[in-house]
Amino acid sequence: MEKIELQAKVRTDAPNRIRTSGGVPAVVYGKGFEPVSLEVDAKKLSVLFSAGSNKNVLINLKIDGGKKTMDFPVLAHDIQVNSMNDKITHVDFLKINMEEEIKTKVSISVIGESSGVKLDGGILVQAMRQLEVKCLPGDIPGKIEVDVSALKIGDSIHVGDIKPPKGVSIVTPKDEVVVTVTMPTKEEEVAPAAAAAVEGAPVEGAPAEGAVPAEGAAPADAAKQEKGKEKAGEGDAKAKAPQKPAK
Repeated sequence: MEKIELQAKVRTDAPNRIRTSGGVPAVVYGKGFEPVSLEVDAKKLSVLFSAGSNKNVLINLKIDGGKKTMDFPVLAHDIQVNSMNDKITHVDFLKINMEEEIKTKVSISVIGESSGVKLDGGILVQAMRQLEVKCLPGDIPGKIEVDVSALKIGDSIHVGDIKPPKGVSIVTPKDEVVVTVTMPTKEEEVAPAAAAAVEGAPVEGAPAEGAVPAEGAAPADAAKQEKGKEKAGEGDAKAKAPQKPAK
């Protein structure tokens, strides 16, 4: 695997002041190793881990401790990033033994074009982005490729179907799905509107043409109120009419 060199120095200032001056606070630790607080150049880290690059880069970390200089292999165990500007704010380095197997996660790279997608319009769904593997630090692959060319609609590739590189064993459960090809989704047709929505059709409960609803009354009650007024008017007229004298 790729191996690069990174310079660091023992931290002597507060984390915020280190970031302001163009550095990144960090720490290195490991089995049987006393943790050391470090300061690393921000630009060099950005180049090293730009655009979410794989963290499984074997780093030869050189630490300037003033009177004492340390030099040993590490992996970036944890990288903290500011979500507002994507700048690295802190890094945890893990000191490793090149003769001892370790567990780590490796990115999955999908290659090829599925026949189910190309010929039948299917949709390729990648359910997993990383695999957990176990191997010697020097054997950690930069990525594991998965060829999907033979997949038809309804086909899937499981973890157990993947053949890892030499010296690497996959820890992720074999029955987990990595990629699958599904049927294309169809848009559902919208049902035609009800008869009330047909152009020109009367709406149940609507007021008669020309009727004006009374203040505070619902439109559906306007016709009833109008009829009530008419009956009341007829009653008043009868009451006011002169009565014929009895014979």
